[in-house]
Amino acid sequence: MKFQAYNKILIEEQTVTNYVVEGVILGYEFKIRYPSYRGTYLSCIEKLEIKIDEEPVNQRIIYFSLNGKQYLIDELKDQYKDYWNILDEATITILQKGGITKGIHMVSVEMCHRIPYAENDGKYLILSSAAARPLMAE
Repeated sequence: MKFQAYNKILIEEQTVTNYVVEGVILGYEFKIRYPSYRGTYLSCIEKLEIKIDEEPVNQRIIYFSLNGKQYLIDELKDQYKDYWNILDEATITILQKGGITKGIHMVSVEMCHRIPYAENDGKYLILSSAAARPLMAE
């Protein structure tokens, strides 16, 4: 089910920055927020896909950081104790040698998330949120 009202907050209006460790550029990162009026447990995120300039990013090189912890996308389904508050920004880190080139890049995020309090006959409501935003890479 698509619910459009909160899609505009999914991708933060900030820059994409290169992820640097000890002077070596290992990738790049940007911020996202949970697209709803109330938070959720990370285990309720059923799908999280990223595209940069309309090219899908391999799930195995995407890290999701929140509450001082970092997870691969495939690990989110097991994080039933870690809560994503609507005011908290999550950091998406994409490991790519050399990072991202300077300039404007189109960042797209698609998320399917289960609403745990909206159950009917053993089936939970699953919302699909998507957003695309041009972000400046520095």
